[in-house]
Amino acid sequence: MTSRRGALAATVFAVEAYVTFVREQPLTVAIASSLTELFAPKIHKERISGMLEGYSFIDDNVMAYFKRRLSQAPRDAMFALQFVKDNARTRAEQEACVEAVRFKCNVLWVQLDALYNAYVAGNIPPGAFRPEV
Repeated sequence: MTSRRGALAATVFAVEAYVTFVREQPLTVAIASSLTELFAPKIHKERISGMLEGYSFIDDNVMAYFKRRLSQAPRDAMFALQFVKDNARTRAEQEACVEAVRFKCNVLWVQLDALYNAYVAGNIPPGAFRPEV
């Protein structure tokens, strides 16, 4: 995404909260928050097939990001996991890393809730992307 045009307000808010979190945390905690990527390849495979099947406005070009993540995510996640294992030495640092993953999961849930509310429940807010009927 190169602009926020059409993005759901909740998505913009959640992404900004995550970027702020990462910027303000110690490096190990910031990197730990990316460990949700451990589950990304399976999720991306499901997204690719589901979106291509379910949405006429989605094509292979739109899905290019997710296709790249199939090979990139495992590599990124293994780097992050090793970094956290090497650098979160105290119990407090380890707990902060677990909380960082929890925070990131909450960020992702907020985005999913917003998408569901807009595009499944049909409550698309003003200014948000509207799929062509």
